[in-house]
Amino acid sequence: MKYVVIGGGIAGVSCANEMLKLERAPELEVVLISSSSFVKSVENYRKVGQYGEKFDVSEADSSEIFPDQRFKFINDTVINWDAQKKDIQLQNHEKLKYDKLCIATGSRPKLQNELSADPRFLFLRDTQSAEQLKHQLGSARNVLIVGNGGIATELIYELKNVELTWLVRDSWICASFFPEDVEKFIEKRLLNGRSDGKKHDGVQKHLRYSTSSVSHPGPSGPALGPDWCSTIDFGQISQKSTNRTVKILRNCVIGNIETSGELNIEYLDRNNGVNRQKCDTVDLFRIFQTKSFLKPDLVIWAGGVTPNSEVWRKDESLKTTANGGISVNDACETSISDVYACGDVSTLTLSEVSSTLWNQRQLWTQARQLGEVCGRAMVAGAEEARMQNMYFELFSHCTTFFGLKVS
Repeated sequence: MKYVVIGGGIAGVSCANEMLKLERAPELEVVLISSSSFVKSVENYRKVGQYGEKFDVSEADSSEIFPDQRFKFINDTVINWDAQKKDIQLQNHEKLKYDKLCIATGSRPKLQNELSADPRFLFLRDTQSAEQLKHQLGSARNVLIVGNGGIATELIYELKNVELTWLVRDSWICASFFPEDVEKFIEKRLLNGRSDGKKHDGVQKHLRYSTSSVSHPGPSGPALGPDWCSTIDFGQISQKSTNRTVKILRNCVIGNIETSGELNIEYLDRNNGVNRQKCDTVDLFRIFQTKSFLKPDLVIWAGGVTPNSEVWRKDESLKTTANGGISVNDACETSISDVYACGDVSTLTLSEVSSTLWNQRQLWTQARQLGEVCGRAMVAGAEEARMQNMYFELFSHCTTFFGLKVS
């Protein structure tokens, strides 16, 4: 059997690992294809309580992670596929046959394709863009951060010597992780920022990556995750201003972006709308919103992602969701036989809600879990994969924010 996995992030690597672990047949062949020459792996995995888990993430050469002779790594990009013939076409024009296929191509920031060529925009998603951040912050004084997730939250806490504007579409900050009740407690810590001399997030960071991996050209590499800012000294790279200020714009969305000449960002304040509840369409809704403008030196985009599913959606028999994610069941099976998907590129769609205590997020914890389920289903079958996991019963996540452990 020949299993092909597309994607070198945590989901794809976890899937390949699970297949190699479960299937001991010498004729097994597992092929991992990634546009990045380095892949992510899970290290020091440990349980936290009954349902939580925590692990370190390493980025390394595939030969270090997969010593198994039945494994093969290809550094290339898939540009086309034929689900009927069960083959994929690579950028180097090579065609590759498979018996079963796992799609784990991840996601990318929204608007990245449209605005990434403008040096005043930084789409913070992977280790390549984290390296760029060090260079672009050096000449910026007025910085706009868009997004309300973990990456944006850490940036607000870490950045020094700049005037920060934080634009979030929710009614309270850090809405992805915390209830509204604790916002004041969180806001106080974020506005103060990290004190000089204290460790990042109060613990030693774990993420390690090679400088050669961040210089890799082409598509985005594997996503950032916990502890991504451990190697960046924000106090040394942003020295244009002596004062740190933070302005939070809640319940706001980007309306229009003018990039010709001076950068001009129009945002819509949804707090000041008139008759907002009576508006049935987006266009009507925008009419009643208050428009304001920002003129930042640098825009750091850390909010919202789009699944990298364009190649796969060429086959109309592959079911996708409204956001472009590949629709999968609780065994990571797609609508096409012998084709599976896991990680950020997939969207779990269950015929029956198994639990109200679980919801899908773009987190490394869930990427690892979905990759494990996918690998087990591909080798042992869907029913065996369902029997062995409780991942979709209860959502749990462990991380650290501004000196505090969060779970």
